Amino acid sequence: MDVLQKEIEEVYATQEIDHTGLDKQILEEKLRFIRSLTKINGGCAVISDLSNRKSYVSVHPWANFLGLTPAESALDMIDSMDEDYIYRRIHPEDLVEKRLLEYSFFQKTFALPPIERLKYRGRCRLRMRNKSEEYQYVDNLVQIMENTPDGNVWLIFCSYSLAADQRAEQGIYPTITQMESGMVETHSFSEEHRNILSEREKEILRFIRKGMPSKEIAVELCISVNTVNRHRQNILEKLSVSNSIEACRAAELMKLL
Repeated sequence: MDVLQKEIEEVYATQEIDHTGLDKQILEEKLRFIRSLTKINGGCAVISDLSNRKSYVSVHPWANFLGLTPAESALDMIDSMDEDYIYRRIHPEDLVEKRLLEYSFFQKTFALPPIERLKYRGRCRLRMRNKSEEYQYVDNLVQIMENTPDGNVWLIFCSYSLAADQRAEQGIYPTITQMESGMVETHSFSEEHRNILSEREKEILRFIRKGMPSKEIAVELCISVNTVNRHRQNILEKLSVSNSIEACRAAELMKLL
């Protein structure tokens, strides 16, 4: 489960894909494009295919700033709309804001006429752990690449390249640009970021950080153990982690506690 995955999946679900009308040669053309692009920028490019919920990936051999294993770098297709093995390398605080940007971008563009949605681009700057487990700044871009013949979203393009500016600064600088007019919308997701966990979930996570088991937390808060466990599971899902130790670390990095 990824941060905001449920919400983004709901936006994806607004697009009804007629598989019979898709030209696979267009997909092959776009795949050649991302392979050429990564040769030029030395980074990573992804095409997410709404028709089969798969993603096609191209990673340059020099892209050590992504911190991927050789096996991950060699992947050219994954059975997901999201490149989760890349997301795991993004600073947790930045990942939440990246997903908030994507959610805003998809909400906006999916509602536009087919030709108009192709004119928009979302962009931000992220911290990613490189092969030395140190954070480097990476430029991230997302845009609609291709519509279906009947006007629904088909292919979504995303890229990661090493940022020229490696100065440490706060925030991911999220923007949505209308490329034809040059109009740039600057976004701020600090409030939404702080509210990714409910106050009750934050309260329970503080108890977890103290090493308290669910039974003791339930007694402390006068709620059932099942309720505590449900909150614990929601915390793991929202923070994209697999256990309580990772949840505490992620929440601290995201300045939620």
